[in-house]
Amino acid sequence: MNAQVPINETRRAERVALDAEVRSRHAGGKPYPTSIRNLSPGGCCIELPYKADLGERLWVTLPGLQPIEAEVCWADTYLAGCAFKTPLYPAVFDHLRARIAS
Repeated sequence: MNAQVPINETRRAERVALDAEVRSRHAGGKPYPTSIRNLSPGGCCIELPYKADLGERLWVTLPGLQPIEAEVCWADTYLAGCAFKTPLYPAVFDHLRARIAS
């Protein structure tokens, strides 16, 4: 990430801050509890129980949805920013935001 550019200027969509538990897994692996820190239609920031690698593929299961394939775009210790392979539809994002926030 470019330290010269404020992070808000590099994001494609507004992020909604969250503090909730979701599930994530690697290819062929079992799902495990994962903390989600923020969510946007295009991705999320999650806290993992291990250090993620850039480019790593994983699946994030958000409440009421099938697992969503994502790629780790940045990682800092146990936090990872993930981009969804297929962005969430705006109505699905709004529903999730309301559901997770309550």
